[in-house]
Parts: sequence; structure tokens; C-alpha cells
Amino acid sequence: MVDLRNDDELQAGPPNRPACVTTVHVPLDDVADTAFWTCPRENELDGAPLYYRPFLDRKARHCAAAVTAVARAQPGGALVHCGLGRDRTGLVVMLLLALAGAGSDDIAADYELSTARLPALFAAVGIDDQTEVIRNILARKNTTARDAMISVLEDVDVEARLRAAGLGENDVAALRDRLVQPE
Repeated sequence: MVDLRNDDELQAGPPNRPACVTTVHVPLDDVADTAFWTCPRENELDGAPLYYRPFLDRKARHCAAAVTAVARAQPGGALVHCGLGRDRTGLVVMLLLALAGAGSDDIAADYELSTARLPALFAAVGIDDQTEVIRNILARKNTTARDAMISVLEDVDVEARLRAAGLGENDVAALRDRLVQPE
């Protein structure tokens, strides 16, 4: 299990895991970099794939660490999670799928399926549904979550970016072995 939450979020759960589940903590956000986070918040990029490109530009090393943790996970399934499973998890899963060779349309469709399921999670954890807020932000930016994600995938060579940030050749091979079924 790769836990992308920040240190201050770890107090909130999840419940105890079985001893057989190994958890690797890779705090993705780098919250100490307040200069970075001011821009996404002030420009309504946070909460949607709009912040993925600036994040990759500035924090590729953090992304490479999360992807490496999946590559080096014990045999079997690997779970990636953050607080809600949309922003940090969405970014890391996008990167994993791109490294596995999935096309940008398929990756964006996967993201859409996941976000469509979030209102039930919001209700279950007792927070306001953010779907319309994010949809309105995207509309003001004249885009959609799908188009924003596809734009990142078409403009960024994910493998080259992550390899330059520390993702090893053996880790790329391990990810592909883990994520791609032979035909």
C-alpha cells in the first residue's frame, strides 16, 4: 500500500491494517513548499487535473518516489491512496497508467469513472460534494477534467520526466511487469 497523505493527515486513519499489508508512506504534496501551493489555490487549479502539469514541473521527484514505491511493492496487488482518492491518487494513477502504455483517452476515461463515484464517498465521510464546484472551476477555465488530463499526457513525456527525477530503468520494467498482462 502506498499512502500519499501528508504527515498531518496520518492521525485520521485508516483503521489498523492486517500485519500482512505493508504500507509505504510517500507524502506527495510537499506542503512545506508554500510558494508552490499558493499558485494552484489562488488560480483555482487545485482539486482538478489542472494542477498536474505545474506539479510535475516542480515536484517530479515526489512523483517518481510514489511510482517507485509501487514498482518495488511486494508481489500481488498494490493500492495507492490519499485522503479522497482524487487529486494525489489521480495524479499517481495517471502516471502509472501512462508508464504501462495506456492511451491518454483511456487514462482520462478512467479518471472520469473514478470521479463519478466520489459523491458517495463525500457523503460517507460527511463532507460537501465538491463535484459542481470543480465542474464550475473547469468551466471558467474553458476546459474539462478530461481535456486537462489529456493535455498533460500529450505535453509531458511521463517516462522521461520521471526517469530524470530518479525513477530507475529496473523500476519502469517492474511496473510494466506488474501492470501489463501479456497478450
